[in-house]
Amino acid sequence: MRPMLRSDFCLQPPGDTPTRRSTFDGILAGCIPVFFEDISARAQYGWHLPRREYEEFSVSIPKEDVVYNGVKIVQVLEAIPRARVRRMRERVLELAPRVMYRRHGSSDGLRQRKDAFDLAIDGVLRKIRRRVKAISEPELLYEEEDDEEEEEGV
Repeated sequence: MRPMLRSDFCLQPPGDTPTRRSTFDGILAGCIPVFFEDISARAQYGWHLPRREYEEFSVSIPKEDVVYNGVKIVQVLEAIPRARVRRMRERVLELAPRVMYRRHGSSDGLRQRKDAFDLAIDGVLRKIRRRVKAISEPELLYEEEDDEEEEEGV
């Protein structure tokens, strides 16, 4: 965690699975995540991170650009204006409570915000509501209108 606390950006390369614990660790450290695959970003953290706002708090560099086209990660990141980096880090810090689990006895400020557990429960309940609704209206099984934070088409 210490290197993340001193860094503006935290690389989130693809691994064995699309999700990475270090994504949440980096956000908790105030570090801007740098994703190389959309499935590692938007598709996996929809309940916890606002899917339509990824550009406000993360950087996306397609892995194909890095591997096959010679794009240099450091050059891409250094090209981001300092003012934008500052705004992105501020947004990351605003999102931090969404990826942490609140302890009993947390401050009033934290208790007023939804934590990772609250958001996961909300996501599960939205899925249940949609599936119950689909029992009487099967075509609704494929609509996502009540679940903006969930992966589209599921």
